[in-house]
Amino acid sequence: MVGEWIDGSSGWWEGRRTSGVPREAPLIWVAVVVLYPLVSVYPQELILRVFLFHRYAPLLSAGSLAVAASAAAFGFAHVIFGSVWSVLLTLLGGGLFAWRYRRTRSLLAASVEHALYGVLAFTIGLGDLFYHGATAG
Repeated sequence: MVGEWIDGSSGWWEGRRTSGVPREAPLIWVAVVVLYPLVSVYPQELILRVFLFHRYAPLLSAGSLAVAASAAAFGFAHVIFGSVWSVLLTLLGGGLFAWRYRRTRSLLAASVEHALYGVLAFTIGLGDLFYHGATAG
């Protein structure tokens, strides 16, 4: 299983546009770079880091339990995309961003890191794991 994942034969990487968005749709990519941090990252960090850490501090303390709870909430929030990879990758990212927030107590630091990894994901072709776009009903 791990070997399949590494060599790509499990199918999770197949069909990914590794350089398509910046090259084929540069205006959309610029919109992602500009709007994603403001519209998506900042609200997520505000709720899943700042609010969770402060509101539940008496229950979770400010240690590893708070980081784990924040990471779990962040991963769970991405279940709407219908992919195990979306949840697993955001669980890891959520742990990293929560650790950064716990260490620095800076919403800005956690938000910048989240934005950089998010833009990287869209740039290398993983955007479909985290965004499906609006569709007409």
